[in-house]
Amino acid sequence: MLGSIRWAAALAAAVTTLPLTAVAQVQQRPTATEVPGTRSMAPPRAGARENVINWYGELQSISRHLQRVHDNALRRDPALRQARERFVQAMQRAMDAADPDLPRLAERAERMPAEMEAARRRGDVDRMQALERESAQIQARFMRVRAAVLNQPDIARQAHAYEEMLRRRMVQLEPLTESLLARSAELQRLLQSALGPQQPR
Repeated sequence: MLGSIRWAAALAAAVTTLPLTAVAQVQQRPTATEVPGTRSMAPPRAGARENVINWYGELQSISRHLQRVHDNALRRDPALRQARERFVQAMQRAMDAADPDLPRLAERAERMPAEMEAARRRGDVDRMQALERESAQIQARFMRVRAAVLNQPDIARQAHAYEEMLRRRMVQLEPLTESLLARSAELQRLLQSALGPQQPR
Protein backbone atom coordinates (compact mmCIF):
# COMPACT_ATOMS: atom_id res chain seq x y z
CA MET A 1 0.00 0.00 0.00
CA LEU A 2 1.31 3.42 -0.92
CA GLY A 3 0.13 5.09 2.28
CA SER A 4 -0.20 8.73 3.13
CA ILE A 5 3.47 9.64 3.55
CA ARG A 6 4.13 9.47 -0.15
CA TRP A 7 1.34 11.72 -1.24
CA ALA A 8 1.70 14.06 1.67
CA ALA A 9 5.31 14.56 0.59
CA ALA A 10 5.02 14.23 -3.17
CA LEU A 11 1.55 15.34 -4.18
CA ALA A 12 1.13 18.08 -1.64
CA ALA A 13 4.49 19.33 -2.85
CA ALA A 14 3.22 19.10 -6.41
CA VAL A 15 0.22 21.23 -5.61
CA THR A 16 2.35 23.80 -3.81
CA THR A 17 4.44 24.36 -6.92
CA LEU A 18 1.45 26.16 -8.41
CA PRO A 19 1.91 29.92 -8.19
CA LEU A 20 -1.19 30.35 -6.06
CA THR A 21 -0.27 27.86 -3.38
CA ALA A 22 3.49 28.14 -3.40
CA VAL A 23 3.25 30.86 -0.79
CA ALA A 24 0.67 29.02 1.29
CA GLN A 25 3.09 26.84 3.23
CA VAL A 26 1.61 24.82 6.07
CA GLN A 27 2.51 26.78 9.18
CA GLN A 28 0.86 27.82 12.41
CA ARG A 29 -2.43 29.62 12.02
CA PRO A 30 -2.31 33.40 12.45
CA THR A 31 -3.39 34.58 15.84
CA ALA A 32 -4.13 38.17 14.83
CA THR A 33 -7.07 39.37 12.79
CA GLU A 34 -5.09 42.01 10.91
CA VAL A 35 -4.58 41.50 7.20
CA PRO A 36 -0.88 40.88 6.54
CA GLY A 37 1.18 42.10 3.64
CA THR A 38 0.29 45.77 3.82
CA ARG A 39 3.74 47.08 4.74
CA SER A 40 5.53 49.61 2.58
CA MET A 41 7.78 48.23 -0.14
CA ALA A 42 10.59 50.40 1.21
CA PRO A 43 13.11 48.26 3.12
CA PRO A 44 13.80 48.94 6.79
CA ARG A 45 16.67 51.31 7.51
CA ALA A 46 18.46 49.19 10.08
CA GLY A 47 20.64 47.31 7.59
CA ALA A 48 20.72 44.23 5.40
CA ARG A 49 20.27 41.75 8.23
CA GLU A 50 17.24 43.57 9.57
CA ASN A 51 15.81 43.77 6.05
CA VAL A 52 16.02 40.01 5.66
CA ILE A 53 14.43 39.41 9.06
CA ASN A 54 11.58 41.82 8.29
CA TRP A 55 10.98 40.45 4.80
CA TYR A 56 11.00 36.89 6.05
CA GLY A 57 8.58 37.72 8.85
CA GLU A 58 6.23 39.46 6.44
CA LEU A 59 6.41 36.52 4.03
CA GLN A 60 5.54 34.13 6.83
CA SER A 61 2.61 36.30 7.85
CA ILE A 62 1.26 36.39 4.30
CA SER A 63 1.80 32.65 3.91
CA ARG A 64 -0.12 31.87 7.09
CA HIS A 65 -2.96 34.13 6.07
CA LEU A 66 -3.22 32.64 2.57
CA GLN A 67 -3.04 29.13 4.01
CA ARG A 68 -6.02 29.93 6.19
CA VAL A 69 -7.94 31.30 3.19
CA HIS A 70 -6.93 28.22 1.16
CA ASP A 71 -8.13 25.86 3.90
CA ASN A 72 -11.41 27.73 4.27
CA ALA A 73 -12.01 27.57 0.52
CA LEU A 74 -11.52 23.80 0.50
CA ARG A 75 -13.66 23.34 3.60
CA ARG A 76 -16.56 25.37 2.23
CA ASP A 77 -16.60 24.17 -1.38
CA PRO A 78 -17.22 20.47 -2.11
CA ALA A 79 -16.66 21.04 -5.84
CA LEU A 80 -13.22 22.48 -5.12
CA ARG A 81 -12.35 19.51 -2.92
CA GLN A 82 -13.42 17.14 -5.70
CA ALA A 83 -11.35 19.04 -8.26
CA ARG A 84 -8.34 18.85 -5.96
CA GLU A 85 -8.83 15.11 -5.47
CA ARG A 86 -9.04 14.56 -9.23
CA PHE A 87 -5.85 16.53 -9.74
CA VAL A 88 -4.04 14.64 -6.98
CA GLN A 89 -5.10 11.31 -8.47
CA ALA A 90 -3.96 12.39 -11.93
CA MET A 91 -0.60 13.42 -10.48
CA GLN A 92 -0.26 10.08 -8.71
CA ARG A 93 -0.93 8.10 -11.87
CA ALA A 94 1.45 10.24 -13.92
CA MET A 95 4.23 10.01 -11.34
CA ASP A 96 3.84 6.23 -11.11
CA ALA A 97 4.09 6.01 -14.88
CA ALA A 98 7.13 8.29 -14.98
CA ASP A 99 9.03 6.43 -12.25
CA PRO A 100 7.71 2.95 -11.36
CA ASP A 101 10.16 2.76 -8.45
CA LEU A 102 8.33 5.47 -6.50
CA PRO A 103 6.00 3.07 -4.63
CA ARG A 104 9.00 1.25 -3.16
CA LEU A 105 10.58 4.55 -2.16
CA ALA A 106 7.30 5.68 -0.62
CA GLU A 107 7.14 2.55 1.51
CA ARG A 108 10.74 3.13 2.54
CA ALA A 109 9.90 6.71 3.51
CA GLU A 110 7.05 5.45 5.70
CA ARG A 111 9.46 3.30 7.71
CA MET A 112 12.09 5.96 8.20
CA PRO A 113 10.49 8.04 11.01
CA ALA A 114 10.44 5.02 13.31
CA GLU A 115 14.06 4.25 12.43
CA MET A 116 15.02 7.87 13.04
CA GLU A 117 13.33 7.84 16.46
CA ALA A 118 15.04 4.59 17.41
CA ALA A 119 18.42 6.03 16.40
CA ARG A 120 17.71 9.18 18.38
CA ARG A 121 16.90 7.17 21.50
CA ARG A 122 20.13 5.21 21.13
CA GLY A 123 22.10 8.38 20.59
CA ASP A 124 23.30 6.98 17.25
CA VAL A 125 24.26 10.19 15.47
CA ASP A 126 25.83 8.41 12.48
CA ARG A 127 22.64 6.48 11.82
CA MET A 128 20.52 9.61 12.16
CA GLN A 129 22.71 11.42 9.65
CA ALA A 130 22.55 8.49 7.25
CA LEU A 131 18.76 8.44 7.49
CA GLU A 132 18.61 12.19 6.90
CA ARG A 133 20.71 11.81 3.76
CA GLU A 134 18.55 8.96 2.52
CA SER A 135 15.39 10.95 3.21
CA ALA A 136 16.78 13.95 1.33
CA GLN A 137 17.61 11.74 -1.65
CA ILE A 138 14.09 10.30 -1.71
CA GLN A 139 12.53 13.75 -1.46
CA ALA A 140 14.77 15.03 -4.24
CA ARG A 141 13.72 12.16 -6.48
CA PHE A 142 10.04 12.85 -5.87
CA MET A 143 10.63 16.52 -6.60
CA ARG A 144 12.36 15.75 -9.90
CA VAL A 145 9.56 13.43 -10.99
CA ARG A 146 6.94 15.95 -9.85
CA ALA A 147 8.58 18.74 -11.85
CA ALA A 148 8.74 16.58 -14.96
CA VAL A 149 5.12 15.48 -14.60
CA LEU A 150 3.90 19.06 -14.15
CA ASN A 151 5.44 19.83 -17.55
CA GLN A 152 3.30 17.20 -19.26
CA PRO A 153 0.62 19.00 -21.31
CA ASP A 154 -2.36 17.14 -19.86
CA ILE A 155 -1.19 17.54 -16.26
CA ALA A 156 -0.29 21.19 -16.89
CA ARG A 157 -3.83 21.82 -18.15
CA GLN A 158 -5.34 20.16 -15.08
CA ALA A 159 -3.01 22.08 -12.79
CA HIS A 160 -3.99 25.37 -14.42
CA ALA A 161 -7.71 24.57 -14.22
CA TYR A 162 -7.46 23.67 -10.53
CA GLU A 163 -5.32 26.72 -9.79
CA GLU A 164 -7.85 29.05 -11.43
CA MET A 165 -10.75 27.46 -9.58
CA LEU A 166 -8.88 27.74 -6.29
CA ARG A 167 -7.88 31.32 -7.02
CA ARG A 168 -11.50 32.34 -7.66
CA ARG A 169 -12.69 30.75 -4.43
CA MET A 170 -9.91 32.36 -2.42
CA VAL A 171 -10.61 35.80 -3.90
CA GLN A 172 -14.27 35.39 -2.91
CA LEU A 173 -13.18 34.78 0.68
CA GLU A 174 -10.28 37.26 0.71
CA PRO A 175 -10.44 40.07 -1.88
CA LEU A 176 -6.79 40.91 -1.19
CA THR A 177 -5.60 37.48 -2.38
CA GLU A 178 -4.13 38.81 -5.65
CA SER A 179 -2.23 41.65 -4.00
CA LEU A 180 -0.98 39.35 -1.25
CA LEU A 181 0.30 36.90 -3.86
CA ALA A 182 2.05 39.72 -5.71
CA ARG A 183 3.64 40.96 -2.48
CA SER A 184 4.69 37.42 -1.60
CA ALA A 185 6.40 37.02 -4.98
CA GLU A 186 8.20 40.33 -4.45
CA LEU A 187 9.36 39.30 -0.98
CA GLN A 188 10.67 36.00 -2.33
CA ARG A 189 12.67 37.89 -4.98
CA LEU A 190 14.06 40.24 -2.34
CA LEU A 191 15.07 37.34 -0.11
CA GLN A 192 16.63 35.38 -2.96
CA SER A 193 18.66 38.43 -3.91
CA ALA A 194 19.69 39.18 -0.32
CA LEU A 195 20.61 35.58 0.47
CA GLY A 196 22.40 34.93 -2.81
CA PRO A 197 26.12 35.46 -3.47
CA GLN A 198 27.73 37.91 -1.10
CA GLN A 199 27.39 41.47 -2.30
CA PRO A 200 30.31 43.90 -1.97
CA ARG A 201 29.99 45.94 1.20
